[in-house]
Amino acid sequence: MTESAPSTQSTPSGPSGPAAEEPQPVADLSSAPLPTRRTLRHRRSIPAQLVRFAVFNARIVKIIRH
Repeated sequence: MTESAPSTQSTPSGPSGPAAEEPQPVADLSSAPLPTRRTLRHRRSIPAQLVRFAVFNARIVKIIRH
């Protein structure tokens, strides 16, 4: 068998270059507002979640029936 010589082509070092560069963040969320206690309580509320679930399902059913 014969051994093949390694490729001598160089890879580009631009934006599509080697994967050694660190990935860039998609969005900077450091200045995003934090939720209030009321918002957090509402998000964790089981009755509120059930109402949201029912409303969402009703909207989906309405779309499917038309």
